[in-house]
Amino acid sequence: MAESSGTHRRRNNYEIVDNALEYKRPLAFIAFLLLSLLLATGTFLNPAFMKETIKTDSNTVVISQQVNSHFNRLATIVNGSSDEKNLISDDQAREVADLIIDYKYGWHFIHTSNLDLAKDIKAVILKKEQTDTDQVTAIRKKLKKQSDSSVYIVSNAFDLATVMLEANLITIIRIVNLLVILLCLVAIVSILREAFASHTKRAVVHDMTAGLMWTAFWFILVYGLLAMVPIFMDTSVITVADLGYWLEIASGVFLDFVIAGVILYVVSAIPWQATSR
Repeated sequence: MAESSGTHRRRNNYEIVDNALEYKRPLAFIAFLLLSLLLATGTFLNPAFMKETIKTDSNTVVISQQVNSHFNRLATIVNGSSDEKNLISDDQAREVADLIIDYKYGWHFIHTSNLDLAKDIKAVILKKEQTDTDQVTAIRKKLKKQSDSSVYIVSNAFDLATVMLEANLITIIRIVNLLVILLCLVAIVSILREAFASHTKRAVVHDMTAGLMWTAFWFILVYGLLAMVPIFMDTSVITVADLGYWLEIASGVFLDFVIAGVILYVVSAIPWQATSR
């Protein structure tokens, strides 16, 4: 009788652990979504972070190439000589990039004009530099002669209509991000309440940490692959909305996401192993 009762208790314990497994998959998905949105909000949607990111040596080169590609377009519009010698300095290129980042990722609602941004960019590229070539100097002079139309030329050359569209999309993304984050938190709280109400604490902790380990695995896999995109393909050929340059810069941030995934895996594995006995 005692042996039968012990067997029954063990069977019940096994059933508790097995039943708790139903929470692992939804938790892994929700946690992946929640952490991705939180990290994206703190990095890609954070103007201060993005301006610091472009200051690294590798990203400075990317930003310089991006800005100078638009400067060459400006040279063509003002009937200048458009070639590889039309290069503004890295410092000027970074100033232009900072202006665009503030406009695009700064805290705003809906932009209806990009002319103020065009004026600011114009002021930056008209500054004389010791490294200026004769061609760059000639382009600046021709741009100055355009008087009132020069602002529209800069807007066209730097594709600020697309920048304005992206800025407004980012506003919408921020709102959607906030709503999804709140929904994820509500879902996690609901799952935890239901789990602790019907299962032992050990079983719940074991299952939840298993779900977080799966979250970490997908973090490492998905963002690791995204970080390697510039390695396996020439991102400079992706010219739509400067997406290629963005992928080049974002690859370093995705590596940080991978590191976050590794840390999450290690932290989750400790309580998972402790509750597996």
